[in-house]
Amino acid sequence: MTRSATSLILSVTEGVPSSLPVTLTQGLPEGTLLRLRASGLSMLRGLRVAAVFAHTSTDEVEMEIVHRYSSEELKHDWMWHIRALSIAVCRAPQQLDPGTELRILTEARICPKVADLTWTMYVGVVHALGDVELAQVTDPVQLHFVAGPVDHIEAVLKPDRQVMVEQFDRYGNPARSETKDVLTAAVRDASEQIAVAPGLPATEFAAPSEDVRAPLPVGLRVAVVDRAERSATTNALPVAIDGTPIYFGEFHWHTDFSGDGQRSIAAALASARDELGLDFAGPTDHMSPDGTYLHRLVIEQAEICRRFDVPGRFCTIPGAELSARYGHTNLYAADFDTFLSIVHRFPHELLPVWQEMPDAYPLEVLSALCPEGKAMIVPHHTNMDSSVKAGVVRDDGRPFWCALHWPQATPLLRQGLRLVEIVQNRGAFESEEPDEGWRVHWGRFGGSVQTALMRGHRVGFVGGTDNHTGWPTRLTGKAGYGGLTAIQAEALEGGTLFDALYRRRCYATSGARIVADATLNGYPIGSELRQQPGDPRVFEIRIYGTAPIVAVQIVSMGTVLADLPVTGASLDFAATWADDRPGRPLQDVAYYVRARQADSHCVWLSPWWVDLAAE
Repeated sequence: MTRSATSLILSVTEGVPSSLPVTLTQGLPEGTLLRLRASGLSMLRGLRVAAVFAHTSTDEVEMEIVHRYSSEELKHDWMWHIRALSIAVCRAPQQLDPGTELRILTEARICPKVADLTWTMYVGVVHALGDVELAQVTDPVQLHFVAGPVDHIEAVLKPDRQVMVEQFDRYGNPARSETKDVLTAAVRDASEQIAVAPGLPATEFAAPSEDVRAPLPVGLRVAVVDRAERSATTNALPVAIDGTPIYFGEFHWHTDFSGDGQRSIAAALASARDELGLDFAGPTDHMSPDGTYLHRLVIEQAEICRRFDVPGRFCTIPGAELSARYGHTNLYAADFDTFLSIVHRFPHELLPVWQEMPDAYPLEVLSALCPEGKAMIVPHHTNMDSSVKAGVVRDDGRPFWCALHWPQATPLLRQGLRLVEIVQNRGAFESEEPDEGWRVHWGRFGGSVQTALMRGHRVGFVGGTDNHTGWPTRLTGKAGYGGLTAIQAEALEGGTLFDALYRRRCYATSGARIVADATLNGYPIGSELRQQPGDPRVFEIRIYGTAPIVAVQIVSMGTVLADLPVTGASLDFAATWADDRPGRPLQDVAYYVRARQADSHCVWLSPWWVDLAAE
């Protein structure tokens, strides 16, 4: 731990210090109320103030704590707490002179496990407990958390055959303290070692020799060992059945542009590109229906993201979250000009509707804002409400936010509603009934993905985390993940990625880089087919996991249609299956493939839809 006058730099393995000193910059009359304010929701929930002492010229006096944050109060008065961020309020026991040192004794409710996270405590005067604003009377105290020592390495194989290797601490934070040189890099096809290239820096490794470069096996993986003899094996070569590259990334996470987010957009995108090995990313900070962020400009967000958009290396996807009581949906656009033009319409087209419909969620209005093929809306955590996990309710006793109501599909909705976030940090929202095997923790609200499909919505699948730490794909204190999106696209370029998303040529995983693909009669995932009643329906499925594959299923019309046989402990799966049932559904029928690994990670491929061909 290192210390300056108002800043502490702490490893995530150290936890929160038990005492924080601050000095009054002005005098306080006896009875003055002092609020100790957090810089964000994670700090408010994670840090408890046990006591506050004032060091006078003659004595140390304990200050009366007149109010402390409690989770129960937060649940019932959410908006006040996220505005005031009040950890505690104490009362000056006597007149305190300028220069008086206050000693704040703390206890960590939740020790931060996320690196590059800053908690800032503000100390200021309030006139009443209900005040939101305070007048600062000390310098802020910053607790800046950095990564712990290296625990393991992770390796990523890209479609261009480049390998990225990064060192991580035990909580999944990139650890920057050691060299990333690789001792060996072995191209592997399942368990067979093909070649070895010693001493290559990870960022330069492609393939050890020209004879291996062409052609490369589809199930190829690369094993790496660093100089400390830590080892890792990459994901399989990410290509679809037809040879199209598969790119991995995430575009549902929050930064300091959101009132409850952490880290800057620039820091988050740099980590996504340089440390986490993502091909694309984009923040979706909370946007008001008038088209503004909390204290920040939309054009500012766009310009920061644009600086990171380099086709062929890393792409940023424009997006923002629009949240209301009866639904949470993200808006995405093909480019930032389109995104800004849509947002500029919000004050005249979205805000009036929002004000008139406080207890509804205008999916049709949001969809109408999206130019066809250039923008779309993507709902998330559709089948739970805030009272289920966090207990958060409003003063009227209803949940702060509720499950999404899926209206019957219309041509307008199909134009803008192209995808759904099937999995994130709260779990999967695939089915109405909870199913722990497929990460469905919550349900029975009528908002599941299967309900959406049954109501005629033709939505592909994406995954995200919805984290508020500014670390795409990462969850607080876990080396695992909450959701990831894979896009099958011809090139790593923003417009091309968005077009593939719009065509639903994408899939979701629970965070592992599972390389998966399937075709129906040769058509890629996300396709709409027209058939005669007797036409065959033949599925070709290929999955290359990061752990042994234990289940592969075809789901249709809300039920498991086929549970394909999986043998041994193989990371790879290949099968062909035909739906030749007599009397099978002929019109408006959806199929999708899902798979699960031995480590519980899952993958969900976007559906196909089959309709009767015109006679």
